[in-house]
Amino acid sequence: MSESIQLRDPLFRLILRFGNGETVQHVMTEPLDTRKIGTDTRYVVITSVSIDNPNELADIAVVNMRDVTFIKTERVTLEQLHTEKRMAGIRGVVSSEEKLVRTLAQINFI
Repeated sequence: MSESIQLRDPLFRLILRFGNGETVQHVMTEPLDTRKIGTDTRYVVITSVSIDNPNELADIAVVNMRDVTFIKTERVTLEQLHTEKRMAGIRGVVSSEEKLVRTLAQINFI
């Protein structure tokens, strides 16, 4: 079993907004390098790994850039991530364990 990843400030929240209004958020250790987004960039590959076991791939998302209307990273602290409030109606009771960051994402452009 491998060691877990120790999260350190600052972290960066990756936000993608799609044409239909849906937004997706991931937590990253590095800010988005906008120089990597060229005019010929067609896809974004977002790879997420588990913090508890970095060898475990948690999620892979391939996003067509034609569907993306907004992409950015914003600097956040661990405290901000742990104290965020969810939207009303999603879940009535949120345990402190659910607020913890469980995955880290990396982004690549194709």
